[in-house]
Amino acid sequence: MSRERIYYFDILNVMACFGVVWLHCSGDAFTFRLDKYWLMSLTIQVLAHWAVPVFFMLTGANLMNYHKRCSTAEYLKRRFIRVFFPFLFWSSFYFWWKCYFDGVEYTGIRDFISLYLNNGAVNIFWFFYPLFAIYLSMPVLSILTEEQYKKQLYYLAGLAVIANAFMPLLPGFFGISYFGDILPPLVGGYVTYVLLGWILKTENFTRCIRYVIYAAGIFGAVSMFLGTIFLSMRDGVLNELLWGYLVYPTLFMACAVFLFFKHCNWKLFSNEKFRTILSKLSSASFGVYLIHIKLIDVLLENNFVNGDSRWWMMFGAFGIYCVCVVIVLVGKKIPGIKYVFP
Repeated sequence: MSRERIYYFDILNVMACFGVVWLHCSGDAFTFRLDKYWLMSLTIQVLAHWAVPVFFMLTGANLMNYHKRCSTAEYLKRRFIRVFFPFLFWSSFYFWWKCYFDGVEYTGIRDFISLYLNNGAVNIFWFFYPLFAIYLSMPVLSILTEEQYKKQLYYLAGLAVIANAFMPLLPGFFGISYFGDILPPLVGGYVTYVLLGWILKTENFTRCIRYVIYAAGIFGAVSMFLGTIFLSMRDGVLNELLWGYLVYPTLFMACAVFLFFKHCNWKLFSNEKFRTILSKLSSASFGVYLIHIKLIDVLLENNFVNGDSRWWMMFGAFGIYCVCVVIVLVGKKIPGIKYVFP
């Protein structure tokens, strides 16, 4: 399944990984209070909110045509080793931590199975559940990469955007309810980003269309920022209507960021040394995702840092990211340990 590395994929991977860490270092935004700390945290949430969708887009861009590189059996085997096994290991680690350090008690094997199946380890592991569903769907989705099915690909992507980016906003904006089952099940959830990732990778958009997408990304960011302030002031509590990873503000931002990095001129940074460093950082991203939240929690719970500090919100992510990268890259060199840091 080896293939030539795509430069901007690595850059997007690293930037998205850092963006996720930055989001988790700015939790003040989740408690509404119209002061400078909340506004700074909200700004960070907006600026980095595209990060998680871009990971799904990279999944689509990388794997939609897997069948041209390997068999389905080999593809599933590699996904199991690279993603599912580390997920089981680190979920078990977080369960052990809760038992040993936090005094949480589990009553039996059925509890554990239920916790594994319902994201009971740590909240940020929600990401894996739609990811596994996407992996299992990929043998069917990959058919859409064939040229004769291009119209069907665009048709499904268009339905997915309507169904996930706009329809869920009808109740909150206009008081209009709708029966969700009227929408095609094929375009549910994060498959939207899988399809868009493949389209943005393979389609050569004109400069005019690219600028429209960039403008939509800016509009999405402004909508999320100002809309959250307006709706939260109206309700007196944080209103997260525009925070969903699937609704239009984040979708517009993710598409704009993906396309922007694709069309940047990276020749100034394309020397072999920089490429090697970038490749190393990109290879560490998954491991950083797995462990960074525990490092943040330990620092906050033991008052080593002040979570309300503007310095922490602005610069804490750099330290967390760097420490996690070192841990992951060292772990990758240790026999046995390297399998839990894919």
